[in-house]
Amino acid sequence: QAAFLESAYFGREGPAGARLRHGVKGYVWAEIRCRPAGPRTKGAPSEIVAVTRDVSERKAQERALIEARDVAMSASRAKSAFLANMSHELRTPLNAIIGFSELMTREIFGPVGNARYQEYAKLIHDSGGHLLHLINSVLDMSKIEAGKFELYEEIFELDELASASLRFVNLAAERGGVALGSEIAPGARRIFADKRAVKQILVNLLSNGVKFTPRGGQVMLSARLGEKGVEIMVRDTGTGISKSDLEKLGKPFEQVESAVTRGKEGTGLGLALVKSLAAMHGGEAVLQSALGEGTCVTLRLP
Repeated sequence: QAAFLESAYFGREGPAGARLRHGVKGYVWAEIRCRPAGPRTKGAPSEIVAVTRDVSERKAQERALIEARDVAMSASRAKSAFLANMSHELRTPLNAIIGFSELMTREIFGPVGNARYQEYAKLIHDSGGHLLHLINSVLDMSKIEAGKFELYEEIFELDELASASLRFVNLAAERGGVALGSEIAPGARRIFADKRAVKQILVNLLSNGVKFTPRGGQVMLSARLGEKGVEIMVRDTGTGISKSDLEKLGKPFEQVESAVTRGKEGTGLGLALVKSLAAMHGGEAVLQSALGEGTCVTLRLP
């Protein structure tokens, strides 16, 4: 009726979709398009032409696409929920491996004996720590996707957290010949946020900066009070990112493939986690970069 009125009284094409009874096929989906057939006398309806087409095949394709999308989304949600629930089972044995290998490295209960065993214990400890870091990233991303990641916001000293985050990447920076620096403005030294989440953001950004900055370069962490809250910036003098690759970054499990990045360790979750955690705080993470000119990530928190 709406389509007929549109054509008969307003002189415009009126589309409609309907399910009709077909003599042979049973019920079919039809697309009806109505248009005025001639001039309309003022105050009176004009005659219309209505063309009806059987679009059952197109509707079936649309339904199949919707069902496929729903299945894919359901599988993705199930995967995220499974990983989120597996966090305890995955972390517990790794913590044991890291803890006991550290005891052996420090020879807490007496000398190990052969020096090679101590070297192996240190390798086990380092490998366990690296694996735990990767697993934590995957599990945290899964928790966010499954809606199970909760923020515990509190007031804390940002400059102390920044110092702890810099110490975390200090060894890797020394090995790579990269200088670290920080500059926290007085107005941004105390903030209200989830302390663990902010530390994870800083460690991820600093680790990326150190990883992709050549020897002799610098990674700088700074914070200031902006118009809408605190602005935390991590700037490096590294290899930078091309304009075409900037669009990929920030999506879960997306990594840029190039001669520089190939062979670098990681899950491709660092920036995705940063963006997700910033959004959960009601803020944002903005990435600026140019190839050969370094990268700057600005985190804005209310």
